[in-house]
Amino acid sequence: MELILRHSTDRPRLFMALCLAVILSVSGLTLWISAGASLEGLISALCGPTANAGPVPLLAMWMAMTLAMMIPSATPMIATYLDIAEAAAAKRMAIVSPLVLAAGFGAVWFIFAFAAALAQWMVLESGHAGVFQGRFAGVGLIAAGAYQFTPLKHACLSKCRMPMPYFLAHWTDRPIGVFHMGLGQGLNCFGCCWALMSLSFVAGLMNLVWMGFLGVVMVLEKTLPQPKALSYGLGLGLIGAGVYLIVV
Repeated sequence: MELILRHSTDRPRLFMALCLAVILSVSGLTLWISAGASLEGLISALCGPTANAGPVPLLAMWMAMTLAMMIPSATPMIATYLDIAEAAAAKRMAIVSPLVLAAGFGAVWFIFAFAAALAQWMVLESGHAGVFQGRFAGVGLIAAGAYQFTPLKHACLSKCRMPMPYFLAHWTDRPIGVFHMGLGQGLNCFGCCWALMSLSFVAGLMNLVWMGFLGVVMVLEKTLPQPKALSYGLGLGLIGAGVYLIVV
């Protein structure tokens, strides 16, 4: 274990790339197993709601999809930390493995995944899954679209896109401190993305194609040079879709 940690601090960017590959592979395997390890089941899971899933499969699916969506969207945060870590390593300074930072970030989204899975299971058990259709879905779409224009959304997005000031203000070589930095950046990411993530319920209770689309949007928001056109365009599209559902 000591040898692995030493290599992770000597070559942190390679180490984090391997971690991301493992996370995405485990997420894909979880989805495959939850779909019954068959192509038909996987297609059904990807293109339709998980209406008949029990609490354990729901939790596994939410965990897998949340990790698969949110870890790639953390690219600016991870890249910035790795740049600082590589510079510190070149000067023989003590640094903490980037895996600790990713763990803090992932903890926020693990909590979200658990809460979402629990909420979905309770709705399914109550027999009121249809409440997420029609006018209620329209209201949800309008609310999520309107959030795309709020100062809070763009304040959190700015911190996700440019984490350097945050790291400089909170930098530490203690693992618990780096974990707390990951938590802080995870909360910023949550403030940026929670409204879009909540649309999973509107889109047929965890339609995975929809989740994949949202994942791409969130990555682009954090990596495009000028993301406002995308954010505002998506906001207008969501509001338009919501109005259509309510009116029609």
